Parts: sequence; structure tokens; C-alpha cells
Amino acid sequence: MKDNQELELFRFKIIEPFLKKKKKLKEIENEENISYATLKRWVNAYKKNGIIGLEKKAREDKNSFRNIDERDLDRIKEVCRSSDETNITLLYDKCKEMFNENFTISYATFYRIVNNIDEFFNKTTNKYLEQIKKENQCYLVFDIPLYILVDSLFSSKKIVPRLLIMLDTASLQPVNFAIDMYSANFYSLLGFIREGILKASLKGGKFILPKEILVASKNINNKKILKEIYNRLGVKISEHYTENTEVHKFIEFIKKDIEEFYRKHNYELSFLELAEFLSVYIYLERKEYAFSINYNTINRLKYIRELDIFLQLISRKVNDSKVRVKNFQYISSDFKELNGKDVSIKFSPINPNVIYLFLQNTYLGLANISTLFLKED
Repeated sequence: MKDNQELELFRFKIIEPFLKKKKKLKEIENEENISYATLKRWVNAYKKNGIIGLEKKAREDKNSFRNIDERDLDRIKEVCRSSDETNITLLYDKCKEMFNENFTISYATFYRIVNNIDEFFNKTTNKYLEQIKKENQCYLVFDIPLYILVDSLFSSKKIVPRLLIMLDTASLQPVNFAIDMYSANFYSLLGFIREGILKASLKGGKFILPKEILVASKNINNKKILKEIYNRLGVKISEHYTENTEVHKFIEFIKKDIEEFYRKHNYELSFLELAEFLSVYIYLERKEYAFSINYNTINRLKYIRELDIFLQLISRKVNDSKVRVKNFQYISSDFKELNGKDVSIKFSPINPNVIYLFLQNTYLGLANISTLFLKED
């Protein structure tokens, strides 16, 4: 039986010819002996949620939307329309509190209901974005599935990458992008946001913090960490799906041009080839952001430790002057006197090249990748 990761790739390869307009679903139905309805469902799931939409899972809210009482549905819509809140999780909590024990709707169903209230999102998004006039005040972050297969940077496997991109709301110009080799999660998004803040600060020559970051991803879901970031730095991060037509056109152009680039390379691309193409493409009009951060040289910056809150925290024991994090082994001159000791490690899943070492909350330094373990954890 295939695990979820194998199943996702298996299903993607089946619908890939349709996504690239090389075959019709009817042809694939006949070749693969898979029903047209199933293929259509996979295509819709992939377009909505990327590769993770193709995993096999039982929907906890199956058929629950249609079974909701009309009165309850109207009450939910009224709460959403009358509230200035755009974070779906907070709206869900608000409805639970208002309806008390009568509220039995799952989050997934509630999410679908809210996303069908078009006037709610058009009103709140456009009204808010029109107020942003100053650069670096607010950023939009998008997690975009790509309909391509790429040779992984760290293994012999092919991956279905995702594009993370950050736009400045005032200018709608890119500030940062990254290629996520895995399914975007809470800490990969936070690590990407941290990198974007660093790039804006390095470009400006001073510490620049936005007031708000609107993230088009349901993975921005750890309220405790988000509240801590707001309390420490004054940066509000929330789930938000803009209806701005310029933004959506920009994203659609990127996706189509990536697919065209993929086709011209005979459907064979390496991670580095894709990264090089995107670097030129995305920063075409804003070349001042077309630089990579040298993490080995920026630790002298006074504000760098303030951004550690965006990193994932784990604990590891030092053995043979090395530590292992996920599939990577790291070395540092600081490890020589730490053999046998537990150290705290902070890192960004989106950028595994370096990790940061702490002992009893004291910063020790950073460590670089030494070895890659090809066997997945």
C-alpha cells in the first residue's frame, strides 16, 4: 500500500498530461482505467491545494455543508459580513463562542462556507489594500503549487515544488521568493517571512518590520506563536486571500511561464535551473532584491536575534562533534566542547543550509550542512 507521499506523486503523474494540455481526461480514463469523475476530482484537488490535495484522507466534513440548517448558515454569513476580521480561524472561534453548544460545524466546512461569501472577501480585502500607500508596511505571501516535476537539490528523487512569493502591498512588487521542496507548513512559511524581512532590512540598511503580513495559506495556524510574534515585534500575521486582480494575473503569468520554461526543457528541470529562471523572472523590474543572503556574515547585525522567533526550535544531542536535523548532518567548531550535551537548535525548513545553536538560551553560533542523509526520516 502506498504511503501518502507516494500516492500524491502517483496521482500527479497520472493527471500531469492533462495539466500540461497534452491529453484529455477521456484519454487518460481509457489508458489508466480510472473513472472520469475520479480524475476530475484529482485535478480540482490539485489546483486548489497542490500536491497535498492528492493524498488519501477521509473528509471529516463530508456532506456536512449541504446538511447545515439554513438558519445557521445565514447566521454564519451575517457574522462574517458584519465583522472586520479577515482571519478565518478567528471568525470560526467567534461563531463557536456565539453559538455555544449548538455549533457543531467542522473548520473545513466553515472554511468552505466563508470562501463562498464573495462580497465578504471583496469588501474587506479591497478596502484594506487601498489604505496601504507606504512600502514595507504590509506584505502579501502566496504559497503556489507548480504543475511540474523537478530534480531535487538534495536527493535523486523528483519533486513537485511549490513557489513561495512575497509582494509589497503598496507597490505589488516582489520582495522575496523561495522554492519549497516539501509541502509548505507553518515553520517553512515563517522562515520564508523571516528571510523577506531580512532582505528588506539589508536593502534599506536598517531594521525594517512590516505592520502586517497577509498569508494565503491555511498553514498559518499556530495562534500561540503568531501572538508571541505580535507581542514581541508588533507584526500581525494572519491568513488572508486577496481578490486583487493584478495580483492574481501576476501569479497566473508566473505559473504559465514556468510551465512554458519546463516544456522548452523537454520536461526535465533541476532545482537550480528553476531557481535561476525564477530569480531573473521575478526580479526583472526590481533587481535590488535579486540577491541571496549570506547567513554566515549577517550575525553581526544587532537585530538578527530578534528574528529567531520565526525559526523552528528543537533539541539535539551532540555526538562526534556533529548534530543531525531531519535528513542533514551539521558541523561547527563549537561542537568540539559540546560532545554528549543537549543543545537547542533553531532553523528554517525552507533553508536547511544553516542552523543556529543555543545552550541554556545562550547563542553559540551557527553550523553549516556537512552531510546529506538520502534516507528519509
